Amino acid sequence: MEIRGKTAIVTGAASGIGRATAEILARRGAAEIALVDVNDAGLAETAALVEAQGTRASVHRLDLSDIAAVEAWFRDHGDVDILHNNAGVVSGLPQFPDVDAARLRWIIDVNVTALVVATQLAVQAMRQRGGGVIVNTVSTVALGTGFYDAMYATTKAAAMMFTRCCASLKEEHGVRVMGILPGLVDTPILDTTGAGGKSEWMETVLANNEACLPEDIAEGVAMLIADDRLAGGDWLAVRRLEGAIDYEWGHADTVV
Repeated sequence: MEIRGKTAIVTGAASGIGRATAEILARRGAAEIALVDVNDAGLAETAALVEAQGTRASVHRLDLSDIAAVEAWFRDHGDVDILHNNAGVVSGLPQFPDVDAARLRWIIDVNVTALVVATQLAVQAMRQRGGGVIVNTVSTVALGTGFYDAMYATTKAAAMMFTRCCASLKEEHGVRVMGILPGLVDTPILDTTGAGGKSEWMETVLANNEACLPEDIAEGVAMLIADDRLAGGDWLAVRRLEGAIDYEWGHADTVV
């Protein structure tokens, strides 16, 4: 899809990958971007960056754990060409199995339920206007055998399977649903893994792996949006290895 002149929604847009994606969409000529997050100050900063590129920006405070609010918002705003379901959370402390049930529900609703609902309503709107592209932020942990944050890994694996199960929507409705799988990325989410900062296990991960920049992932999102030759359910993993960006492509029918 040609990004120039299109309208988009980016969730988790107040910082990190969401902000970087909004910026790259604006630089490539998107006409209007709806920025969604719970961080008002961050949203305002992102909006200023988007508008500096000549793209209209609107800011929307939306708690993705409130599924009724998510449904209502997307019914009113889902009529766009591009949706980047980027927002996500980590467990923080305490970790599973000591986390309480309310926290478990919160993680699942933000990382999975809201993503599914947003996709559902966006597809319904996009098919009426001839199609569109949806990119879901997953994680390379969905390709592995385990991860210290069990609930984060579980929800990202669910997001990966959901994305692959949406493969047929390209042929049926003209909507390509894709997955972007970031490796380790230096974003504010890392500071929510511990009590008021990075956890010890995250510090270890950082010490033993190279971190991508949010812009590295946003470039991958733009690649997925732009290439209409890609099949629905395809995904792109982005990592940084020995100072260079490494891309791994996958397809809906690929066993991982």
